[in-house]
Amino acid sequence: MVNDQLMLLERAFLNPRAFPEKYYYSHVLWAPRTSSVPTFPGLANACEEASKTPHDPEAWAKVRKQLSIAVMAVEGAAATLEPVALR
Repeated sequence: MVNDQLMLLERAFLNPRAFPEKYYYSHVLWAPRTSSVPTFPGLANACEEASKTPHDPEAWAKVRKQLSIAVMAVEGAAATLEPVALR
């Protein structure tokens, strides 16, 4: 059961919508990035791009989208960590 939880924990961070322009990346926590932040690269990249154009609503919409993807991944991962009764 614990091994299943660990497998599901890792899968919770996979989302094909995390990087629509790079379809071969789907991990929300670890992927190549253009910003200096090592985790949540989609969110970090979107924030960096939006900060370059602070009055662009489209750029900030991408930040909100990436934030919701990251939140869903963390909530999904937390849900997999329910206590397991060991035999």
